Amino acid sequence: MTNGSSFRQPAPVESANPPRDAIAWHSFPQILQRLHQEKILIHPDQLAEFMLMHGLPVDPQYVPQHLQQKAHQINTHYQGDLARLESTPEPTQMFLFE
Repeated sequence: MTNGSSFRQPAPVESANPPRDAIAWHSFPQILQRLHQEKILIHPDQLAEFMLMHGLPVDPQYVPQHLQQKAHQINTHYQGDLARLESTPEPTQMFLFE
């Protein structure tokens, strides 16, 4: 360089992040349970609606009937990090005030 400053290429850094497949995302019941532990008493339908309105996939078993079509569309086309097919056990008690 002509101005006397030196420029170095940064050394390659190995990623400390695990591969995408190794990330364990929380399930819908786990997210709901965590919210309830934090004293955020939200109904499962409200959480499902919130996630859908933000374009996030939600297992259809947690989606209110009037949002099933939107859930299907989002679940079919979602390409983000949360997209992963897995089976979950049948929900038991979803929230504290049941």
